[in-house]
Amino acid sequence: MGLNRMRVVVALLTSSDERRPAGPTVPLVEDVVWAHTRPSEGLEHLTAKCVEDGLELYFFIRCTSEADALTLVQVLLDRVRGSLFSHGFTLDRG
Repeated sequence: MGLNRMRVVVALLTSSDERRPAGPTVPLVEDVVWAHTRPSEGLEHLTAKCVEDGLELYFFIRCTSEADALTLVQVLLDRVRGSLFSHGFTLDRG
């Protein structure tokens, strides 16, 4: 069993409404993600940053490997996808 270390995973949310600025929704998106996060997922910190195409989400996850961190973030984003869409964002899978 490996050591739990802090891993950082970045995800890009693109805006589905180009006329709507992303900035004011940063705290809302962070709250939505936290509301869907389970304690067992090891999320220690979350930061959202406005970028040209939408929002970058930085997930700070405590887990044993990069692969585990990626899997945990993917599961979390799949769970929160509907709520993010209702606020005008989709996950960029590029």
